Amino acid sequence: MELGDLLRQAQRLTNDTKMDDEMPRVDRTISQVLQATQELHSRVTLKGTRDLQAHMLLGSKGVDLPKLTQKLESLSARKTFEPLDPVSDTDVRAFLKNERENAILSVIDETNRGIFESVERQKWRRIYAEWGVEKRSLLNALVGPKQDEFPDVQRQTVSTILAENPTPRSLLNRTEELYAQQIIAYNQSKIQRGHRTNLLAAFTQLASDNFHDLLIAEMWSVLQFMVDNVTTSRTIDPLTSRLSSQQFVQQARAYLERRYRQYMNTVINENRVLAKRGGIPSAYSMVNAFVGITFVVPSSLVGLLDVNNNRPLWALVYYSLRCGDLGAACKFLHEVGVCQDLYRLLAMMKEGIKGDPYARLEGVLKLEYNSKLRCCTDPYKKAVYAYVLACDPQNSHPELMRSIDDFLWMQLSILRQDDDREYNIEQLTYSGLQRLILEKYGENYFNAREKVPLYFTVLVLTGQFESAIEFLARTEANRPHAVHMAIALNEIHMLGTPSSIHQPLLSANPKDPAPMKRLNLVRMLVTYAKCFELTNTTEAMQYYFLLRHFKDDNGTSLMLSCVSDLLVENCDQEMIELIFGHEADESNQSGIFAQFHTMDFDKYMLAGMVGDELAHRSNFETAIKLYFIGGQLDKVMRLVCSLLSQVVHQPPAESSMRNRLCQIIDQLDEMRSVMRVDVEPHVLATYSMLTQLLIFFDHYHNKDSQLATELLANYRITPNNCSEVDECVANLKRLGPEVAKVLPDILLAAMDLVYEEYVKLKGGSGSRSSFGSRDSTQTDDWKGVNREGSLRHLRTKAKALTNMAATVPYRMPTATNKRLVQLEILMH
Repeated sequence: MELGDLLRQAQRLTNDTKMDDEMPRVDRTISQVLQATQELHSRVTLKGTRDLQAHMLLGSKGVDLPKLTQKLESLSARKTFEPLDPVSDTDVRAFLKNERENAILSVIDETNRGIFESVERQKWRRIYAEWGVEKRSLLNALVGPKQDEFPDVQRQTVSTILAENPTPRSLLNRTEELYAQQIIAYNQSKIQRGHRTNLLAAFTQLASDNFHDLLIAEMWSVLQFMVDNVTTSRTIDPLTSRLSSQQFVQQARAYLERRYRQYMNTVINENRVLAKRGGIPSAYSMVNAFVGITFVVPSSLVGLLDVNNNRPLWALVYYSLRCGDLGAACKFLHEVGVCQDLYRLLAMMKEGIKGDPYARLEGVLKLEYNSKLRCCTDPYKKAVYAYVLACDPQNSHPELMRSIDDFLWMQLSILRQDDDREYNIEQLTYSGLQRLILEKYGENYFNAREKVPLYFTVLVLTGQFESAIEFLARTEANRPHAVHMAIALNEIHMLGTPSSIHQPLLSANPKDPAPMKRLNLVRMLVTYAKCFELTNTTEAMQYYFLLRHFKDDNGTSLMLSCVSDLLVENCDQEMIELIFGHEADESNQSGIFAQFHTMDFDKYMLAGMVGDELAHRSNFETAIKLYFIGGQLDKVMRLVCSLLSQVVHQPPAESSMRNRLCQIIDQLDEMRSVMRVDVEPHVLATYSMLTQLLIFFDHYHNKDSQLATELLANYRITPNNCSEVDECVANLKRLGPEVAKVLPDILLAAMDLVYEEYVKLKGGSGSRSSFGSRDSTQTDDWKGVNREGSLRHLRTKAKALTNMAATVPYRMPTATNKRLVQLEILMH
C-alpha cells in the first residue's frame, strides 16, 4: 500500500470517529496513552480500591462517606440494660446476683409497659372526649341564612316561654315514639302480670292504624301471617325448626293464594257485566267469572285444550289451584270428565290421603307428563301437572308467571322435603328455593334498592327472616321497623341469633344449612338505643330490658352491661338520680331501674358494677357515690384510704377534694353505725389511722401545736426517743401502704412542731413545752425539769425522727431527709 493511500484511509477513519458533541478533542500520543493506562492499573490494584469504589458509588447518590463514617464511629453500642454474663451452676453468689438483677429488670419492664398502656388509654379517651366537644360546638355553630338576605320577608315576633325545668329535646321521631310506647306497655305487662302479650300482633296493628303507609303495613302483615299459628320452643333452634317444618311453606302459599283471591275479586268487581257471576258466592263461581273475563277475546284461546263454552278447562283448574281451592279444581275436572287419574290424585290431595295408591297414581301421571305433556301447547295444563306432581322445577312457565307472586307460588307448590325426594328426578327443596332467591337472583334482579317492600316480602315468604330484616335495616327510614321486627320475632323465639354477641349484624354458622343466616339482635338493638339513651333514657332502658336473657363474655346480663356503660360514660348526679332515685326516698321505688324488680339483679348490683368500672378508670369520687348506693362500704373505705393518702397533708380549702373527703367520711361513719361492714383488719386500721391523721393535719395547719402533738403521741405514729423508733416502724408495717405515702409529711410536720417548741424554749420564754406528756405521771415529772432538760429532750426527739426516716423500709424523698437533718442541726 502506498503512503498516499494510507494517509487517505487514516483521514477517513478520523472523520468517522468525530462526535457531534461540543466536547474538546484530546490528542494523546502512544506514550501518553501507555502512561495513563499504567496509572489506572496501579490505582485499581493498590490497597484501598474498594474504598475508592465505595466513595464513587455513594458520591453519585449524594452521600458524604467520610462524614457518615465519623457518625457511625460516634455511636455507642452499649445498651441501657446489657445482658447478664453467664455464670456456672456452682457460683451461688453470682447466681443470686443475676436473679436479683433479673427480678429488678422484669419489674421495670412490666411497670413501663403498664404505664405506657395506661397513658395510651387515657390519651385516646381524652381525644374522643375532645372530638365530641368539637363536634357539638361545630353543630351548634351551624345557623340558617341571614334575614338580611330576604328583605321582603315580614318579620314577626313570636313570644317564647321557657320551661322552669327544661328537658333535652327528644331524638325520637313520631314512628319511633309509637314503637317505644308499645315496648313500654309490653314490658309492663310482662313485669306486672307475669305474662307476655303478642308483641308482633301489637306492632302489626300499630302499623295499620297509625303509620298511614300501606307498604309498611303490608310488610308487618306478611311477617305476622308467616309466624301465625306456628309452634315455637325455647329449646329448639329457630332455624332448625323453620327448615324442618312444612308450616312455613304452607303459610307462604296461603298468603299468596289469599292475595290472588283479592286480586280476582277486584277484577270481577271492575268487570261485572263480563263476569256474569251468579249463583252462590264460592271459589268455583269466582274462578268461572274470572276466566270468563280473561278469555273474552277468542284469540286468547289459541293453543288451549278442552275448551267448552269459551272457558278452557285447564285454565279453570289452574286458577282454582292458584287461589288455593282444590275442591273447585276437582269439580271442574269432574264436570268435563277427562283425566280421571288426575282427578283421583287431586281428590286424594284434598283429603290428605297418602300411601301406596297415591304413589302408584303419581308415578303413572309422571310417566304421562314426561312422555306427552312436555311438548303440550296448553301452558295451563303443564302448570297443573307440575303443581300436582311437584316436578319439573326448570320449567318457569313464562306464559303464566305475570308477577313475582305467581313465580313464588309455583316454586313453593313444587317443593319437596329432603326426606321425600326422588333422587333420580330433579326436584326443588326449601333450601334450594332460598338459595335461588338470595344468591342466584339476589338484590339486583329484584331491583331491591327501589323496591324494598317487594324484596323484603320475597325473603320473608321463603323463610329468610334474618336476611330480610338485615336488608330492611340498611336504610335509615326503615331501620326502626327492622329493629322492632327483630324484637318481635325474638320474643316468640322465631329469630335465629348467633352464639356470640360480637358477631357481625348478619353472619352464617357453618353448622346451619346454606343459605340461612343469623341476625345479631344485640348489636342491632344496642346501636339503635344508643342514639337516644341520653335524651330518652327511660325508653332506652325499656329496650335494654329486652336483652336481660343475653349474656356477655363474663356471664353478666347484657341489660346490666348496657346500663352500666350508660352510667360510666355519663355518670353525673342527674343521671344517677334518674336511674337509682333520690337518696331521700326511703321506699326505694323511685328511679327508672326500680321498675324492673322482677329480674335476678337489682340496683345494688348495678351500682356496684358501675362503681367497679369507675374505680378502674380512676374516677374515685363518683365510684364512691355508687358504692354508697350499692351498700358496699368496704370498697368505699378502700377508696377513701387511697384518696386520703394523697390529700390528707394539705391545708383545708373550700371545695377541695380534702373537704369533700371529710363529708364522705362523715357519711361513711354514719352508715357504719347502722350497718355491718365486712372489711379486712388492716384496711380498717389504715382507715382509722388516716382519719386521725386528717385531724392531726387540721390541728397542725391551725397552729394548734398542743393538740397535734398529743394526737401523735396517743397513736404512736412518731417516736419520742430513739428507743421508740423500732416500735413506731413496726406499727407502720401493720398498716396499709397508704399511710407510708403520708409518712414524709408526718415526719416533717412533727419535726416542725419540735423545732417550733425548741425555738420557744431557746428564746427564754419559759412557757411549758407543748410536748407536755403522754400520761399524767410524765406531766408531773416534767413540771420540775429545768430548761436545759427540755431542750435536751427536744433534741432527742428530733434525733429519733431522723432515725425513723432512715429506718423505715421505704424510700424517703431526698428533700424530706434534707429538711429533717437541717432542723435537727439547727437544734444543736
